Amino acid sequence: MFCSHCGKQMDPGARFCPACGAVAQPVVAGPAPVPGQLMRPRSPRMIAGVCSGLALHYGWDLSLVRVICALLIVLTGVGLIAYLVAWIVIPEAPYALPEPGAGSAGTNI
Repeated sequence: MFCSHCGKQMDPGARFCPACGAVAQPVVAGPAPVPGQLMRPRSPRMIAGVCSGLALHYGWDLSLVRVICALLIVLTGVGLIAYLVAWIVIPEAPYALPEPGAGSAGTNI
């Protein structure tokens, strides 16, 4: 496994890169979401992940989606209702869990 930040090789069970200290990208366990399904991700979100989910699903710029959402909320008020409905309707992405068997069980100290 290689660090997504610096590219150095790391231990598959490591949580952080020993070279740069970046957090290792976790492997999502559990049933895989349907490809193309709109979901609220857990990592790049501010409140509930609605804007982040829309941006990731449609390939839009996250900052642009957040600005448009904020403008809709401030100027019309409809954006707040739409955001709350989307928060309830759009499912949340599954938790990121470590890969099964990728631990320190077989290592000798």
